[in-house]
Amino acid sequence: MADITLNAELRTQTGSAASGRLRTAGKLPGIVYGNGTEPVCISLDHHEVSMAFKTMESRTEPFTIVLDGKNLVVKMQEIQRDPVRRNARHLDLKLV
Repeated sequence: MADITLNAELRTQTGSAASGRLRTAGKLPGIVYGNGTEPVCISLDHHEVSMAFKTMESRTEPFTIVLDGKNLVVKMQEIQRDPVRRNARHLDLKLV
């Protein structure tokens, strides 16, 4: 199991236009939910996520995201991909 830690930022703007601006800036929109907490919209660096995916043995493997100084252990619930280029467009992360 690889020890993966990704830095995340809170997203205040939501919707398709805001997500498009994030993707243009090299960020990847996502959401973190689970364990009876409110869903939190986040953004991750697209390149960091791509490199982390290459080192993961399995997409269901838990990893850590750092959000506002707190370490959250999450696992990948769903990846939405571009139908042509097949790169990630949105991540759903579930708290473990």
